[in-house]
Amino acid sequence: MNEMKNIKIVTDSAAHIANADIQTYGIHVLNPPILMDGKVFGYVNKISSEKFLQLFDSCKNKPIIGDISVAELTKIFNELGEDGSQILSIHLSDKLSSSYNNAKTAASKSTSEVTVVNSRVTAAGLAYQVLKAGQLVTKNQSITEILPQMAKIRDNTRIFFSVRNNQQIVNNRIISKLQGFLGKHANTAYMLNFKDNDFHLLAHGSKDESLNEFWKNQFRLMHDDCIVKLSILHSGTSVRAEFLRDMLTNEFPFVPISIVPTNPEMTTFIGRESTGVTYLLG
Repeated sequence: MNEMKNIKIVTDSAAHIANADIQTYGIHVLNPPILMDGKVFGYVNKISSEKFLQLFDSCKNKPIIGDISVAELTKIFNELGEDGSQILSIHLSDKLSSSYNNAKTAASKSTSEVTVVNSRVTAAGLAYQVLKAGQLVTKNQSITEILPQMAKIRDNTRIFFSVRNNQQIVNNRIISKLQGFLGKHANTAYMLNFKDNDFHLLAHGSKDESLNEFWKNQFRLMHDDCIVKLSILHSGTSVRAEFLRDMLTNEFPFVPISIVPTNPEMTTFIGRESTGVTYLLG
């Protein structure tokens, strides 16, 4: 019988993973810098989501999330694999972050055996894949056995965002500058989904009315699905997230629902006053 190699998991700070799960599965969470005017202001894992939102609001030049360099990733992979462990490095969609591509390059330079995965999803969806991998590692499954099960989680993840302040989705070219200019003057809100590794504009209209109508229609469609997990993310006050949770709890009383403030990576991408709903099909 072949001796199974130990597997260590690496992932981005964007993944919404509780500290208890990080400890349970021994997950190494990367810690990118926060840059202000090109200078390092701090690090993502050392700042709360609420504090980052305050910073985001108060600064004319918005903070951005810096890269973790190929050299730094190579060093992390080498150190984690020194004991002969294999590394499973799972990253935010390459549409949102450079970490997947940097990790691929670092893996090719590392002395360790590293498998790099593009999750092809946003933050909460990334957590679903990472936690599944952690559970399977504890069951002594190999990377070859784990990868298709992670892919199944990815294919069963559904991601929607409502965006009320369009500056960041203009900056990130999700909508055009002209759409953004017109939308700002018309007090427009946007509904997006993230599917097939990219953002898609689903609907737009006057703020609260259009958002409420969209969610009501979406919840009706969701009744045809077997939902096993729901995550609500918000970049701002939790009022809208709690409104959605109340609606979802009425519709899906037996599904666990979590509300979390968005991490800095997602805030810089979708901006303030945004709410996301991510769910997993069983």
